[in-house]
Amino acid sequence: MPAYPVRIIKLDHAGILVRFPDVPEAVVCGETEQEVLENARPVLEAVLQGYVAQGRALPEPSDLEGAPKVATDRFDPGKWRPTFLPGRL
Repeated sequence: MPAYPVRIIKLDHAGILVRFPDVPEAVVCGETEQEVLENARPVLEAVLQGYVAQGRALPEPSDLEGAPKVATDRFDPGKWRPTFLPGRL
């Protein structure tokens, strides 16, 4: 099960932002660190589903020492390869 590292950023105007360095389209905002980490997995999976729909390769999770990680069992970059689907963008 791949686990993608996240960067937790505390915003000046109260709130927390989570970014996935390996999946830059996946961004989560919330009031608390717990809230953003709970919401991070569905956001990550939605973006990875978009990669699949577009026929893009799934990124391998990087190893950022000490960074929190969000795991998904729906997508495994080692097992999924993009394929050409006629009529799809």
